[in-house]
Amino acid sequence: MSYLLAYAYNYEKRQEWFDNLAQYEILTTGKGWEWRPTNSPRHRVTGTLSWQIPVGRDRAHFSDMPTALDYIVGGWQYTAAARWYSGQLLLWNNTYLVDGDPTLANPTRDQWFDTTMFHVADQYTPRSNAWYYDGLRGPSVFSADMTLTKMFTITPKYRVEARIEAYNALNGIVWQNPDQTLGSANFGKVTRQQLGYPGRELQIGVRFVF
Repeated sequence: MSYLLAYAYNYEKRQEWFDNLAQYEILTTGKGWEWRPTNSPRHRVTGTLSWQIPVGRDRAHFSDMPTALDYIVGGWQYTAAARWYSGQLLLWNNTYLVDGDPTLANPTRDQWFDTTMFHVADQYTPRSNAWYYDGLRGPSVFSADMTLTKMFTITPKYRVEARIEAYNALNGIVWQNPDQTLGSANFGKVTRQQLGYPGRELQIGVRFVF
């Protein structure tokens, strides 16, 4: 059995201006830029596991099983890969007025942040809201893929590999960030699934090796 666990910390920033007033200051004075964090996940954890299941004629258990039975249940290898990403930082533009920090201690999909703090602002209203709030992030991401493989030796030169693969094996839902459009019926709600993470998918394949 072998396994690998990896962790990555990301603190990426980019230089931007916040609103039209800051843009005018940049054009006239060259000043007014701000360093802002991006919405990339701050924490990433990935892990893999590979296990030669110890059952079969060349394994630790039931090594004396009949050849026909060994072709069915013996000699398999199990592989799993999982990943977890922290939620994306929610970023806000200057079209909103915010009456404080809208972060909730226990957000739910029906109310991810305090929507009552947000109001519409016109483009000439001086900036009053923050570009981001430290604790206000979208849903985290978790997904796991699993594979079963077995190699059938026909001759020392020719082999056949059988594979059973499950993507998003636990059939978990990975949600998109909450709706940040003020005035939308779903403002502050998490309603959509991320396109890059569909439901469980199974795939069976056979490969001839020579």
